[in-house]
Amino acid sequence: MKLRFNRPLGWQLGLGFTLLAGICAIAAGIYLYQIRQHLGSNYTSLVADVIRPQLHTVLLRSTLNEFQEDPSDSELIERFDNLLWRIPQHIESVGFGLRKNQFSPPEYEVSLHRLQRVSEKLPDLRQALGEVADGAPPDDLIQQGFAIENELAQAYSRLSELLHSEAAKQRVVMDRLAIGIAILILVILLLSGGLMIALIRLHHQHKRVLKLSLMDELTGLGNRRYMLNFTEHLFEQSQRSGQPLSMALLDLDHFKRVNDNFGHPAGDQVLRAFAHALLDEVRKADVVARIGGEEFCVLMPKTDTAGAQALLERIRTRVEGLSPQALGVPTAVTVSLGLATASHQDASFDQLYARADQALYEAKTNGRNCVVID
Repeated sequence: MKLRFNRPLGWQLGLGFTLLAGICAIAAGIYLYQIRQHLGSNYTSLVADVIRPQLHTVLLRSTLNEFQEDPSDSELIERFDNLLWRIPQHIESVGFGLRKNQFSPPEYEVSLHRLQRVSEKLPDLRQALGEVADGAPPDDLIQQGFAIENELAQAYSRLSELLHSEAAKQRVVMDRLAIGIAILILVILLLSGGLMIALIRLHHQHKRVLKLSLMDELTGLGNRRYMLNFTEHLFEQSQRSGQPLSMALLDLDHFKRVNDNFGHPAGDQVLRAFAHALLDEVRKADVVARIGGEEFCVLMPKTDTAGAQALLERIRTRVEGLSPQALGVPTAVTVSLGLATASHQDASFDQLYARADQALYEAKTNGRNCVVID
């Protein structure tokens, strides 16, 4: 079983960054859309409040022209009176809309003041209309009416221009706001991306440190700590399921002579060659580790004594047949192997290990280059 390390963090951070970018983009889009809708509806309402009363100036002018032709028409008088009743209501509506939206430049105040003067003159105009209805000549009514109509037309025309100008300014503000939000989101994403990159690098460094702490640098196999990460789990699984778990301890015979005769670099080359041969023979499910100088361990889950013995014999034969070219030194090496298979009498992994160690001791005392089963 080779060293394996999970790699979910990069994907998780990448997914998190993508989600963050999507959420920021959606939130910014919704925010800008809502602001545009709100401002748009406010301006639409205000413009409608200004444009609608402009019809009053047309109606007022038309009514006054008709009065010049027939001042005694009762229907015309009633229509005129209704118009004079509606004009101040719309003036109040325009003022309320401007105050509600907090539009208070001096230009608006001038137009509103002019409309207020019109409202103040309307009672006199209605009084003059009543006098005409009673038979008085319409000259004074017509004169006052045209004066009011002219003032209304100028005030509403100016308000309409100001509102359209304000709308253009607000569009510029909205465009700048959109750019500002986009820049802010970009900064947030850059900072988030930088943080995620730092976290990924930190995670990779942590994995490298963890790998170094579990790996034998010389042979590339796991070390004793790596083996211990599997032992309890495999032992408990074997005891619970009833499936066999075999363990072998391997020791290179007379390895000290190799170091003494050829030097430690040559000894390192022999250890690497032995590790490669060992990996070639074991299965992927087996756990292989270097647990000492020339001592190795193989955990074989779901393997009984017969199967483990056959594997160890293949390993012994393979090592015995390693050529000087493969070993890197002009000599041959052999290996002693001790085998134990877990049983219900083993209360812990330590007992299984002790049995395998005893078998290895017997293999070395019985002439080496052999497999001994406990």
